[in-house]
Amino acid sequence: MDGLNVFIAGIGGQGSLLIGQILASVGIEKGYHATWVPIYGVEKRGGDATVMVILSMEEITTPILYQFDNMIVMHNRMWEKYKNRLKKGGLLLVNESIVKVEDRDNYRYYGVPATEIALGIGDEVITNMVLLGAFLKLKPIFSLEDVIEYVKSNLKKEELVRLNVEALKRGYSYISSS
Repeated sequence: MDGLNVFIAGIGGQGSLLIGQILASVGIEKGYHATWVPIYGVEKRGGDATVMVILSMEEITTPILYQFDNMIVMHNRMWEKYKNRLKKGGLLLVNESIVKVEDRDNYRYYGVPATEIALGIGDEVITNMVLLGAFLKLKPIFSLEDVIEYVKSNLKKEELVRLNVEALKRGYSYISSS
């Protein structure tokens, strides 16, 4: 794959910025040019937390796009606010535990009950990793194993590594089974 662009929309505390940071970091490790542009309010939790990520084999001339080919939505409020940022026919991945999309005809829609999956693993905080795993299955810009290795080398607590790796795998396999 030559590259991708993705808009990730959540609220503070959901880990949307972390998804973007991981995509950009692993992308750089794999030889891509990458931009990671987080946009968030002053609130520590509950405010808008969005991030734009662009990965390309070519030099990136601007880190800001208005519309994206891919979107990950973690909270219903963010879908209502930012749905115009997804191109018609674009890939829409949502945490269907929280996000309800009525009009799916204009998108390639994928809903993952990410919060339920994360709770089943043991902690709601890893909902973002469930979605990242699903996204990697849908857009295999690099392998799931590449991201797992990144998580293992950047998280210090063994239990956090275990939870995050399991969440990535479950999100990935959810798309395979649906």
